[in-house]
Amino acid sequence: MAVRKKSESINFRVSPLFKAYLEGAANAAGITSTQVVEESITDFVSQFFIDKPIREIDPAFIEEDGSLQLVEAMRGAYLPGEPILTKLRTFYVADIALSSRDKIIARTILESPSYFSGRTKIFSDADWIIAEEYIPHLPAVDLDKVAKSMPSLEAFAAFREKNSKVKLSYEAFLEMTVEDQYE
Repeated sequence: MAVRKKSESINFRVSPLFKAYLEGAANAAGITSTQVVEESITDFVSQFFIDKPIREIDPAFIEEDGSLQLVEAMRGAYLPGEPILTKLRTFYVADIALSSRDKIIARTILESPSYFSGRTKIFSDADWIIAEEYIPHLPAVDLDKVAKSMPSLEAFAAFREKNSKVKLSYEAFLEMTVEDQYE
């Protein structure tokens, strides 16, 4: 029995001309429109490099000039069925690939061990992008706590984006929002 690859759905609006380009390219190449999009995005992301990757990256993935190809970092960060862990791993190895809001959320999780520390390491021994000697020293989180806290983490990130000059910790934000609920 064939095993089907899990897929994600992405909906986006395009101009009629772009849709014609997509269909034309797919027909000319004898592939599906989805394959055209996947191959185009893979080619595009392969053009980006992280100039100074973290030292924990396995040297086998580092280019001669010391950079790390973004596509390799993204492959190493991706964990099927684990969107939170994938975001944390992406923050750790390729933060340039995250939105500013996702960066705030990931940084908050990793820098708030009193709230989010747990037993799930963000990388394991089986993850090839991180050099083995660093695995035991990487952060571990409680994914259930993180999932339950996502509404407050998203609110905190939105607050930080709108008020970038205000230095407020996640803990202080939680206290402030709890006080607001009782007023």
